[in-house]
Amino acid sequence: MQYLELLDMGLVQLQIFLLAFARITAIFMTAPILGSRNTPMMTKAGFAFLVTFIVFPILDRNMVMPREALNYGFLVAQQIIVGVIIGYASNIIFAAIQMAGQIIDLQMGFGIVNVIDPISNSQVSIMGQFQFILGMLIFMAINGHHLLFQAVVESFRIAPMLRVGITADTAEKLVSIFYQIFVVAFKIAGPATLALFLTNVTLGFVARTIPQMNVFIVGLPLNIIVGIASVMIALPVVVNMFNTLLTDMWTDIYYLIASMRV
Repeated sequence: MQYLELLDMGLVQLQIFLLAFARITAIFMTAPILGSRNTPMMTKAGFAFLVTFIVFPILDRNMVMPREALNYGFLVAQQIIVGVIIGYASNIIFAAIQMAGQIIDLQMGFGIVNVIDPISNSQVSIMGQFQFILGMLIFMAINGHHLLFQAVVESFRIAPMLRVGITADTAEKLVSIFYQIFVVAFKIAGPATLALFLTNVTLGFVARTIPQMNVFIVGLPLNIIVGIASVMIALPVVVNMFNTLLTDMWTDIYYLIASMRV
C-alpha cells in the first residue's frame, strides 16, 4: 500500500513537471533569440528541460492532477497556449522594429533588395535587418534575456498552472499589442521617412523648374544618400526609443500573464 502511495505521489510530481516543461518550451520556441530557427530543436528542448528542472522546486507541488488522460492533455494544451502568448508578446516589438526598416527601404528605393535573415530564415529588407540586429543588441545590453527568464518564473506565480485561461482582457490586450506594431513602426521610421519625403518634394519642384534635368537618375542615389544619412543622424534618438520600447514591453507581458489567471 505504501509503495502504491509513493508511486502515485511520484506520478503527480511528474505530471506537474511536464506541465511546467510544456509552458517553458512554448515560451522558448517563440521568444526572441531563443526562438531562432537556426537553433536546433534538441538544443531548445534541452535548455527548456534545464530551466524547468531549476524552476521546479519553487512550484506549487500540492496541486491535484486529473487522472483522465483527456483532461490532462487539455491542461498541457493550456500551458502551451500560455507559453506561446508570452513568447510572441516578447517578440512582437522586434516585428515592429523590422517593419520600420522596411518602410524606410521602400522610401529609399531598396524595397526589392532583400537579404536572408538567419534568425527567421526569411527574406527581409536591408534596413529592416539593420534595425532588427540593432534591437537585438539593445535587448541583450539591457539584460532583456534575464528579464525573460524572470517573466518565465513569475508566470507560474501570477498564473498558476491549474488557474489559466484566455479571458476577454487577454484577447483585448493581444489586439492592442498587434495594433501597436504599426504605431511603433511608423514612429521609428518617422525621421528617415520625413527626410525622404521632403527630398522627393524638392526633386518634384526641381523637375518643374529645370525640365532638362533627369530627376529619375539624380533622385535614386540622392534618396539612398539622404536615407542612410537620416538614419545615422537619428540613430541616438532611435536607440533611446528602442530602449524605452523594450523596457515597456515587460509591462505588457506581465499584464498578459495576469489577465490569463482565472
